[in-house]
Amino acid sequence: MAEPIRILLAFVLAAAPSALLCRVMMSVRIMDAPTEARKIQRRAVPTSGGLAVTISAFLATVAITEFTEWDLDSIILVTGSGALCAMLLGLADDILHIRATFRLLLVMAITVAMAVFGARVETLVLWPGVMIQLPYVLAIAGSVFWLVVVINAVNFMDGANGLAMGMALIAALGLSLCAAFTGAWTLALLSMAVAGGLAGFLVWNIPGKLFVGDAGAYFAGAILGGLGLEFVRLRPDLLFVPPMLLLPFLSDVLMTLAWRSMHGKKLFAAHRDHTYQIAMKAGLHHWQVSLVHAFWALNAAVVAVASTILGGQMPAIAFGALSLVSIWIHWRVRRSGVAAGLVGADIA
Repeated sequence: MAEPIRILLAFVLAAAPSALLCRVMMSVRIMDAPTEARKIQRRAVPTSGGLAVTISAFLATVAITEFTEWDLDSIILVTGSGALCAMLLGLADDILHIRATFRLLLVMAITVAMAVFGARVETLVLWPGVMIQLPYVLAIAGSVFWLVVVINAVNFMDGANGLAMGMALIAALGLSLCAAFTGAWTLALLSMAVAGGLAGFLVWNIPGKLFVGDAGAYFAGAILGGLGLEFVRLRPDLLFVPPMLLLPFLSDVLMTLAWRSMHGKKLFAAHRDHTYQIAMKAGLHHWQVSLVHAFWALNAAVVAVASTILGGQMPAIAFGALSLVSIWIHWRVRRSGVAAGLVGADIA
């Protein structure tokens, strides 16, 4: 019983400081002003709450490991270090507004370093008895691709109060439970600490008083992506569990990019064609859009945890089923958005 209690304690030890540090960040007044057409807030709002989330999650993790016999393995440390670097890059962008292409190059550099130093998957089990051993270069390339996609997916979805970080909180909780059921307690610990940090932030974010900023979006994407790689490295037979947990992010972003590609639109031009943006243009409030996405994320997390417990073919079957449902939902929403004239041209 000691392990579950420590995991729950990590949540509390991260959540309380996060809420306090977020209040401090509001006083620092790094501001996100509505200077771009894609931004939907009406006034400048304090941002970079991700710094508070990062500090709180790491403090809680260090506190638990320092006063117990638990030790963080080297790959967890690599993942944490990479996520910290990603957060610092996001913080720099919140303050200095770095060009998107340069940010992408720096994100790729961070993720390559993470993969080279161990945050990578070399064995894929697509189905019980169907195993692929990846060469070193492909393992690096595949892991970097996963990390870059997840980081950018979380960042792209950060556009409504409680939306992206609410889903990230649920994904972190789900990953912590999945790790706990497989006996990966230090992975479960850091995942739960991240969830606690996000919970403290959401106290201020849901009312719209503080944004997470690129600092938080980059941190959440890097830590969840990296911990997902560590989970699969430990349990290659549960390959589809991390993408299942992050499916609410991945499906929206990938479906949006696919739709834009099919219609000859620039993939990296600023736009408001994500499913959640279509819903908001249709008149739904922030809390309504965020609540729907949270429900979808909770479903994905419950199915992921159940698949982890059942094992065998269930992770692959569940991921396939959830993906088909997600594709159908996004297709219906987008088709309705097009018919209503809510999916428009690129914006400056």
